[in-house]
Amino acid sequence: MATSAVQPIAPPDSNPVFSDAFWKRFQDDEKLTQFVPLLTLDSEGTVQSITRSARSLLEYGPSQTFDPYFFTHVHGRNLRRVMQDLAHMVCQRKQHARWLLRLRTGTGRWRWYRATALNRLDAPQERVFVRLERI
Repeated sequence: MATSAVQPIAPPDSNPVFSDAFWKRFQDDEKLTQFVPLLTLDSEGTVQSITRSARSLLEYGPSQTFDPYFFTHVHGRNLRRVMQDLAHMVCQRKQHARWLLRLRTGTGRWRWYRATALNRLDAPQERVFVRLERI
């Protein structure tokens, strides 16, 4: 299933990476949010939305399908920690997580990324926001 249509993303507010100052830059124009490499996940690890810049950063073309299960993109050596942190977000309401991890790109290569996750499962949208940065 392709995840080409990106849903609007509400601004999280409790992490410096997701600070008010960060989001104020994008407040006036929702289309500018597409320049932030951001994925939103549900409580089961399914990608609910992905911004155009995240698709580009992960080297996925506009027509290329993106596997909606987040963990299929995470390298096996990083998988346990990422799954454990996301499970703590769901079960124990852990608020933040940061990882240096390898993700599979659209070209099939593994690249290193810094990912910052913010738990917003208590918010109306019930999502975990993951911001990516290539290292």
